Order: sequence, then C-alpha cells, then structure tokens
Amino acid sequence: MNQPGDDYEYDSGAAPTCAVDGAVASPIPLEGIRGKLTCKAPLAPYVWFKTGGAADWLFEPADLDDLKTFLERLGGEIPVMALGLGSNMIIRDGGVPGVVVRLGKAFAGCAVTGANELTCGGGASGILVASTARDNGIAGLEFLRGIPGTVGGFVRMNGGAYGREVADILVTCDVILPDGDLVTLPVDDLGYTYRHSALPDGAIVVSARLRGHPGEPAEIGAEMNRIAAAREESQPLRTKTGGSTFKNPAP
Repeated sequence: MNQPGDDYEYDSGAAPTCAVDGAVASPIPLEGIRGKLTCKAPLAPYVWFKTGGAADWLFEPADLDDLKTFLERLGGEIPVMALGLGSNMIIRDGGVPGVVVRLGKAFAGCAVTGANELTCGGGASGILVASTARDNGIAGLEFLRGIPGTVGGFVRMNGGAYGREVADILVTCDVILPDGDLVTLPVDDLGYTYRHSALPDGAIVVSARLRGHPGEPAEIGAEMNRIAAAREESQPLRTKTGGSTFKNPAP
C-alpha cells in the first residue's frame, strides 16, 4: 500500500490526498490534467547543490494550456513557486510548501519571430538563446551564453553578466499568475533594478520576447567564445557550482 512520501503520477481522476505535516491535501481535481504531479517530491535532484527537502507537490505541465488549467483550478489559494535549472537556488531542509512548477520541453524552445527578435520559452537555456541569436545574425544576447540558467529565471531576477542584463534586451514577457491568468507584461512594467524585478510572487514566466541588433554570426560567435573563456578563468565550469553566491553591493 502506498504511504505518504511515495511518488505518485496522476493522469486523471480524483485529486491525491498526501497526508503529511504542512502538506496541502487534495489540491485540485486532476481530471483532464495531462502533466505529472508528484506528492512530497524531493527537490535535491533538481538543484545544483543536490541538497534540500521536498515540495508538497511538484507539477510538470505538459504544455501551456495544461499549466493554465492546473493553476486556474488552484485558484490562487495555494503557494506556487517556479523551479528552473536550479543553478541559483538553495532549497531549505524543511522543503517548499504548496506547489513547485517545473517547466519541461514544451517551454524550452527558441525561435526568431521578428526583426532581430527571438521568442523563447521560460525553460529555454541561456546557451540556446545565445546560439540561436548567433545563428540568425542577432547580436547583443551573447552574455546569456555565460549564465547557467533558463529564460524564466533570467526574467525574474534581471539576470546579467559582463556589463549586460535582461533589462537591456527584454521587450515583453508572458506570465501566468498563481490564479491561472495569462498576462503579457512590457519590460517597463517589471520595475527592474540590479538582480531584481517587480514580478509578483508565484508568477511563472512562460515565454519572453528578446531584442538584439544586427550582427555578423562570426563576430557574435567570437564574443561568445570570449565570454566562455573569461568565465572558465574565474570559476570551475566542469562542475556544478552556485556561480556568484552574493550580489554585488549597491553603488
């Protein structure tokens, strides 16, 4: 017989009842939900430090519609947190209350959608974004090559390196709020400061429109190589580390 703490995967039917201290029991009816919901999911395997406790629930949506439906049913009544690559996160031993959402392949694409513009899923990696821009002659996004993370995290914290940051390249982002509302926010609405945005707690960045400027692929590639070399000189790249643990002091 399954016990609390076991992993469950639900495709349809009644909501699970994971009776553990602090856990949210029976979050929603799951009929028609196509993603994977895991009860008391250990999060250590998903973060680079490989430590920390479990999420009450870990949801891995099949696609955008699946995520929207899931959050609409939650209705904003349960805490929601997005988890990206896990390279810039420490999970407390006591775990994470509520639902942790981890975006998969359906959110990891990146494509040219306008003049010197890319539209990238919240789960797209920095190196994919920079490489796609290079291959299409779009300069200005090279710095993302040196940041281990995904677009959702970059947008959330105004990620940056080598004198550039997301505030310099973001046009708009599509965000799902904890109650399931999907909104498009222009960069001016994000209140960007150094490694900070005004995105509300629980908001999940599902895509972002990024803009660069025309460039030669060979020159863009050379700049990406320079960034990679500079990064390797300053920190170990062949092992998973926390990168820059502390923010630079305010000027």
